[in-house]
Amino acid sequence: MSSTPRPLQLSAVVACAVLGACGKSTPTQPRVATRLEVIAGAGQTAGVGSTLPARIVVRTSDAQGVLGGVVVSATTESQGGGSVAPGSVTTAANGEAEILWTLGPKVGSQTLTLSATSVPPVTISATGEIGAAATIFPVSDVFQFTVVSRAVSIRPAVRVTDALGNPIPGQAVTFDAPLAGSVLTGTAAVTDALGVARLGSWTIGPDAISYSARALIATGPAAGQATTFEARGVPATVVAVEGIGQTANAGTAVGVALGVRAARDDGSPLPGVSVTFVVVNGGGLIQSTGAITGSDGIARAPGWILGGIPGSNRVDAQALGVPVVIFTATGVQGVPMSVVATSPTAQSGFFGNFVATPPSVVLTDAQGKPVAGSTVTFELLQADGQIVGTTPVSDFLGRATLGGWRLGTGASGGVRAAVVGFPPVTFTATAGTPPASTFNLEVRYRSAADGCSTCLVPTAAQLTAFNQAVDRWKQILISGAQPYPVNEPRTSCFPAMNETVNGLVIFANLVPIDGVNGILGSAGPCIVRDDHGFQPAVGIMNFDTADLIALEGRNQLNEVILHEMGHVLGFGTMWNFNPGPPFVGPGNPPNTLLSGAGTPDPVFVGLSTRAGFLGAVAAGRTFTGVPVPVENTGGGGTRDSHWREATVDNELMTGFIDNGVNPLSAFTATSFRDLGYVVNDAVTDPFTFLASLQAAPSWLPSFGGGFQLVEAPLTEPIIVIDRRGRRVATVARFLK
Repeated sequence: MSSTPRPLQLSAVVACAVLGACGKSTPTQPRVATRLEVIAGAGQTAGVGSTLPARIVVRTSDAQGVLGGVVVSATTESQGGGSVAPGSVTTAANGEAEILWTLGPKVGSQTLTLSATSVPPVTISATGEIGAAATIFPVSDVFQFTVVSRAVSIRPAVRVTDALGNPIPGQAVTFDAPLAGSVLTGTAAVTDALGVARLGSWTIGPDAISYSARALIATGPAAGQATTFEARGVPATVVAVEGIGQTANAGTAVGVALGVRAARDDGSPLPGVSVTFVVVNGGGLIQSTGAITGSDGIARAPGWILGGIPGSNRVDAQALGVPVVIFTATGVQGVPMSVVATSPTAQSGFFGNFVATPPSVVLTDAQGKPVAGSTVTFELLQADGQIVGTTPVSDFLGRATLGGWRLGTGASGGVRAAVVGFPPVTFTATAGTPPASTFNLEVRYRSAADGCSTCLVPTAAQLTAFNQAVDRWKQILISGAQPYPVNEPRTSCFPAMNETVNGLVIFANLVPIDGVNGILGSAGPCIVRDDHGFQPAVGIMNFDTADLIALEGRNQLNEVILHEMGHVLGFGTMWNFNPGPPFVGPGNPPNTLLSGAGTPDPVFVGLSTRAGFLGAVAAGRTFTGVPVPVENTGGGGTRDSHWREATVDNELMTGFIDNGVNPLSAFTATSFRDLGYVVNDAVTDPFTFLASLQAAPSWLPSFGGGFQLVEAPLTEPIIVIDRRGRRVATVARFLK
């Protein structure tokens, strides 16, 4: 019987021999690393924060030998162990891979752990050493007050560290004094175990100035890096020497200026010490709060005005680094014994105009000292005319000034000032008809023929608006300064000129600027005379032609041109002007009509303007602020050069044009009287305001309603010429 064949079977021994696979993986079993070792780079030393000079070399293998394609990860210790690049590598065919190890900030041993799948991790170490000196910084006060000629109380000390903030002991540090006057000892220092080096001593000089000492890294890559210390020289003593224990009428100034003397240790006077005088109690004020000691060591504060209530007053004199010096004074109740006029008792003016100088009286006691706080009543003596501010109270000088006096239609008039118990003081004024204006005002339109290649010819409506503005200002300004010859080469402000100017020549540039609702233009004087209030002889008006067309469409062209022409005449542009000596003096003082520029409450201080302003207050209202308020908003080109919109609203010379009528008021006209022009303020527009502070305007610049006049400042200096036409000064322009 035959049997069925069976499959061929091999014993394990035979199979091993046939296949030759004894002790080896079969093709279905990949090789797996069984060993990870570091063959180079372990145990290195380098500066903290630096990369080790040699790469870390790893090798992977299994029982058959080296094994490539194994991913090895490298991880530093969590605190101060630095970083590796890359964080993981794959070994090459020879089983090797390289890693860069950058040490961390830790000084001493740092560890790196290498790991791969299926093999135990391997940890190696490297040693981090403190790096080279990299930074130097102070560890003592960098500023201190020190009595002149003495050693500082805190010796300068510095710490030197490496780039990672580790203190470096044994580092050479040099101290020196960059400014003359100091004496240093122990200037060559070495840092201690904490990296700190300290100057031996520092004695400052004999003057009240700032002295400096410097610490520098002396050696190494960072040699020359430095840090600086300052010591401010202060007096050994500051004592009161003048104005001690005074008595004055309450609300008035003491008779002697407060004075303190600063001295050195040897008693010699110390000049150059800044002293601040501060009112502590009593409610008074100091007119000059800051002073500097002179060659005699004395600083004085004139004008201590005591509080209005009788009693004790105190002022402290403060100099940095020394105790305050206390002054006390007693205010007593002043008793008037005399009332006399301090303004002219007889004046002349034009019908309907405010007098140039409002009536004023002064009240004094039996010793001739001013009496403050007494009410004076002014009374109008004729049927017509107007007075405002009729019950002023005497100020710290004992003066009481009528707010304003506007003449009527009579040829003469009078005002009486009365104080209970004293004979009245009478002021008279004669009035007459204003003469015809002799003021010459000419507008010349620039073109390519005189160097303005972008200037356009004015339209008929624009030409009419300019002509009407000229006529309006000539109604108000009757006369100005005398004719001056002008002989100047061409500038960006005007073409070349060689002529005599009687009045004012304005060059009008009608040019494209930035389209509607952007910059309207700019306006102001270019050449002014050297006397008579420095009245302009030549000026400029720049206008964006796109804005002019839009203004014409809104029926606001005439008002805007009239407004801008006022700036060329000096409104807001010549309020404060001082070309310096020899052009100013007792006979020709500088223009100082704007007070508080840049502050929250700038004011125009001309007396004639004050009268016109108070005369515009609506019936039944009282203005309680300081007249005349100037614009404190709107930025450059608006603030400090216009009346305050929040107070007088739609008056022409605010920085904003309102819907409807924008009147040219009497106080705008009288501001030109304060600038030296002969003025007829009776022909101005009727105008009153409510005398209440309102919110600042919130409109966006828009020709659809009220809008801000965005006026770019002129930057070229103002030229001052003398009566022979010579250029005698150039003055930086007040950027309105």
